[in-house]
Amino acid sequence: MQRRTFLQASVAASVAASAAATPVVMTVRGPVDPTKMGVMLVHEHLFSNFGEEPAEPPVYDREKLLAAVVPYAASVKRLGCGAVADGTTAWFGRDPLLLRTISERTGLHILTNTGLYGAANDRYVPRRAVEQPARAIAEEWVREAEHGIRDTGIRPGFIKIGVDAGPLSETDAKLVRAGAMAHRNTGLTMTVHTGDSAESAGRQLEILAEEGVAPSAWVWIHANQCKDDAAIAEMARRGAWVSLDGLDRKTLDRHVELVLALRKAGYLRRVLLSHDGNSFRAGGKNPMREWSMLFTDLLPALRNSGIKDEEVQLLTVENPSSAYTLNKRLV
Repeated sequence: MQRRTFLQASVAASVAASAAATPVVMTVRGPVDPTKMGVMLVHEHLFSNFGEEPAEPPVYDREKLLAAVVPYAASVKRLGCGAVADGTTAWFGRDPLLLRTISERTGLHILTNTGLYGAANDRYVPRRAVEQPARAIAEEWVREAEHGIRDTGIRPGFIKIGVDAGPLSETDAKLVRAGAMAHRNTGLTMTVHTGDSAESAGRQLEILAEEGVAPSAWVWIHANQCKDDAAIAEMARRGAWVSLDGLDRKTLDRHVELVLALRKAGYLRRVLLSHDGNSFRAGGKNPMREWSMLFTDLLPALRNSGIKDEEVQLLTVENPSSAYTLNKRLV
């Protein structure tokens, strides 16, 4: 099939499928009813090759990785976690089969992704993607969504993209545009590692609009790094998801402050929470980053600050399931 007709054909097939389908979140063990996901951490890394050479597929010491990750993931599940969106992309250490094994052994719902990590100066973007047009990249992501990643049969539950700090580079803008094209065909939510740049966040929403995609299809990953609270609130006002996902001991107070500010502004329904943790970093050589503080520290702190139980339910259960449900959000 020629490229100019590929996405058109995918649209027709996708529309026909979605017309008869009930809402689902796509996990590594298949589709799940969004109401069954439980408390969801929206941006973690169960493992990654960050700092190592890019590789697709990655090479891990499987038994060493599972010995480290499974007990920790099980401990977080005992704290109340029901689901995790794993943000490790292709070339960055994504391994859907390992994620499925961890899901089976712990009972956690785990989502993997399609996409590319364009931050780190495009280190984890393959040369062909630098040279290809956005439409060709989108076609690859649509194929993974429809047929599975490589030969695993495991389908992604969202699109993960990374962009560098500051104004969007040509490559980063192309990845965002490819993500918008792929969303139009699949209904997969776009989560974009953006960090502290409100300018970049705004430009990304412009690209989405040019492709006919609504802001609600887009998650500002690491919005908590932005020092401009008004810019964060503005993205929420426009309908985007703002992910406060750099939770650790040093940032706990800032997370509480941002949640309270967004609540006061009336945008609590656009807020997502997570840690950007990593259970098995760079081949196991670097210390892990924990992803349990939401349960042990943040939620108690929010309750002590006046956040009600129904608002905790909104932040940890309802918002994530809404954000990650397959749904074409178009304008």
